[in-house]
Amino acid sequence: MVFLLVCSINNVFAQKNTVADEQSIRDARTASNTAIAKKDIAGVAKYWMNDYVEISSDGSLISGKDAVMADWKKMFTDDPSITFVRDLQEISFSKNGTVALEKGILKYPSYNYKGLYTALWRKIDGVWVTQMENFVSLY
Repeated sequence: MVFLLVCSINNVFAQKNTVADEQSIRDARTASNTAIAKKDIAGVAKYWMNDYVEISSDGSLISGKDAVMADWKKMFTDDPSITFVRDLQEISFSKNGTVALEKGILKYPSYNYKGLYTALWRKIDGVWVTQMENFVSLY
């Protein structure tokens, strides 16, 4: 009986943490989208790990927060009209609650196309940060 109570309590806390963790990631994504709209690269990058990796539809891979920030600066300089947003659809969590996979729709209104994206999040010292994102433009 005590064992069942302990298991039930653990499940309740795990569910509460998952709800809070999901909200943290959703809030971070909203803030990231707002920063993108302002072309505030530092505001986006604050959610990236130092070894952040970005994989684009063309198969290019950029590794490292500073390298991706430099690429984004070039992107916004080369085309000041560019706009894009990540529309979060689903978040799945690892069993231990320290890794999350975000899936959603990538929208580029400035180019009138969309695609899919995934983001790998890690909870480090109680804070969710992105380790990797993969973007695939489809239509």
